[in-house]
Amino acid sequence: MKFVISIILITVIFTIAIALGAFNGEVVSFNYLFAKTELRLSVLLAIFFGSGFIVGTILTGILVIISKLQHSSTKRKLNKLQKRYDDNLTDHQKLSLTKNNQE
Repeated sequence: MKFVISIILITVIFTIAIALGAFNGEVVSFNYLFAKTELRLSVLLAIFFGSGFIVGTILTGILVIISKLQHSSTKRKLNKLQKRYDDNLTDHQKLSLTKNNQE
């Protein structure tokens, strides 16, 4: 449900951005490292907004993957320690029972 709401929200934001950009036809010159170009302001804003969205999504995806890998590693270690603890506990209980039976 969260996914559907976020998709709808993103679609609404993009729709509003396109609608506002359609009315802004001012041409601006854009200088970058090795060239200069003239673009409409709405196109330039759309390029920057889209590239920022893509970069943000990629970085968030990478961080989520790293977090999931750390979580699975920690869970695996916890399971090993839990098994070791359970084995030691049963060994200790067996040892207690044999001591009590010998007395």
